[in-house]
Amino acid sequence: MSTRGEAATPGSGREPGRPEPVTPTLLRDWPLPGGGSGKDDRGSVLVIGGARMTPGAALLAGVAALRSGAGRLTLAVAESVAVQLAVAVPEAGVLRLPETASGTVKGSSAAAVLVSAVEAADAVLIGPGLDDKDEATALLRGLLKVPAGNQPPAIILEAFALGSLPDLTGELGPWAGRLIRTPNVTEAGIVLGRDAGH
Repeated sequence: MSTRGEAATPGSGREPGRPEPVTPTLLRDWPLPGGGSGKDDRGSVLVIGGARMTPGAALLAGVAALRSGAGRLTLAVAESVAVQLAVAVPEAGVLRLPETASGTVKGSSAAAVLVSAVEAADAVLIGPGLDDKDEATALLRGLLKVPAGNQPPAIILEAFALGSLPDLTGELGPWAGRLIRTPNVTEAGIVLGRDAGH
């Protein structure tokens, strides 16, 4: 689902503020961003994920953000893979996140490291390459406490971050109107508490 409804252009037929399914037709209607005068004109994306065993998920999400026109990219990943991702995606800034002995991003500690990066981003993608639901839930709880600021970023959840939503019922108020969920069928079933395949 998309909350792009609030940014609907006049005459587009979309009702402002009303979520709608992201379809190929909807995506074709969204123009690519203009070149602008510099990177800052094209927006900044923060990708949070990349455990030691799954750093490629954060890398792929970051590259997709750059290919779709983002001007700045920051990858926030487990400290044991940060240098490798910085070399693999030299155009990105890379933040090292605290991790457990097994290489999982340590949610409760990582949120504190991310405050300034979240405040500086236009969009924050949380989930690619996270590999532990409890740590993902702790990370989301910490990030929900980050002040929204004057221009709060869009928050996009996927993978393990989506699996945490049932545990956060009633706590998502700070992200109201700017939370985007991108579940596949299995993840949708977890969030809905039922089989979403039909």
